Amino acid sequence: MWKQLFNQIWNQRRANTWLWLELAMVTTLLWYGIDLVYNYEGAARLPKGYDTDGVFDLMVQTKPLEAIDGADNERAGEDFTYLYNLIKDYPGVEEVCAYYGSVPYTGESMFEGYAPHDDSTHVVKCYIRYVTPSYFKVFRLQPLAGQLDEEHWTPAEFPMPVLMSADLVDSLFHLPNRADAVGRTCFNPYWLNNKDNPVTSYRVTAVLPRHKLNDYERYEPFIYLPVSKALFWQHIALRVAPAHVSGFAERFRCDMQSVFDRGIFYLDYIRPYSDMKAAYDVQQGTVNYLNTVYSIAAFFVFNVFLCVLATFWYRTRKRRCEIALRMAMGSSRMQVMHYFLAEGLGLLLLAAVPALIVAFNVQMADLTVHTLVDVSWGRFFGCFLGAVALLACIIVLGIWYPARRAMRIQPAGALHDE
Repeated sequence: MWKQLFNQIWNQRRANTWLWLELAMVTTLLWYGIDLVYNYEGAARLPKGYDTDGVFDLMVQTKPLEAIDGADNERAGEDFTYLYNLIKDYPGVEEVCAYYGSVPYTGESMFEGYAPHDDSTHVVKCYIRYVTPSYFKVFRLQPLAGQLDEEHWTPAEFPMPVLMSADLVDSLFHLPNRADAVGRTCFNPYWLNNKDNPVTSYRVTAVLPRHKLNDYERYEPFIYLPVSKALFWQHIALRVAPAHVSGFAERFRCDMQSVFDRGIFYLDYIRPYSDMKAAYDVQQGTVNYLNTVYSIAAFFVFNVFLCVLATFWYRTRKRRCEIALRMAMGSSRMQVMHYFLAEGLGLLLLAAVPALIVAFNVQMADLTVHTLVDVSWGRFFGCFLGAVALLACIIVLGIWYPARRAMRIQPAGALHDE
């Protein structure tokens, strides 16, 4: 059947040439559009390395100096410890932690450089988070290798324990196996000659998955360092049980606003990380930019749909006589339908060959958008097959409906009309 089909396509090559060129061009352009969307949506769907679902960010602030007396100032540490424990006991709260440094969805970031002891010139810059031990439970971080020792998670240890993301381990140690980084040490050149902070040796206790600060960003090197206790100026993160997430921030503020008005402190805000993400995307212009990109892509796909659909619809309607003749010679309706569908899809496969060559050269020339997701053969072939599959669906629709209507007419009547 396929040999007969391609012979038929070849015999009608003069009529099929323009259709073949149209399909080749549209396939290439459609691949580029799908690849562009993948750059953003693929990045947004990659894990950040930590889980923010069901996590709330809480910030405690201090009152103005003129409203603070000496007695309140003296017992500030005791008051904050009391408030921190109240958060732990609030209904629905599963875990609480405190941290500072690089905070997701805020633009707050902190960098430092680290070097292995065997090569002091090889300094790798990375994002930093200083965290209490419960941070890893709140954000559900699961190490790829090694494990956190909460008992020794303190700055007083020497070498100081740290957890590194896979990207930092790869950049810093260049090991064939990331698990081999556990137990390795490094130092911070910035503190090397600083008398106030002589601790410059750090020991890797665990390797974490790849990290990024926000959804629409690339993976970056990350390091986690210990803090001994929660302090009022740090971010407090709460993991809330799924059954209590809905309306939690409003309930907490209503119940605890007056309680947090204690000594020098007051409750500044509590917000879910999902709201932080939405506000950050708007602030950075990400939403407007993506809306523009997707509107253009949708407009292009709609035009492709109309163009290809109309072409095959018209082409099939013009061949009513051929449909009637095939049915008059004994072919069933299903056989005729299969033949026309196979012919349309065969033209698409023939057009996909030059489209694949053009797309390959476009990618090799580095003309695609890969600001957030690296170029890979999986991405290339996945997007190209997506473009071909979308066109195949349009072609099937453009052939099936008019052919189905043509086959309802009696063969003799169709031949007479022609």
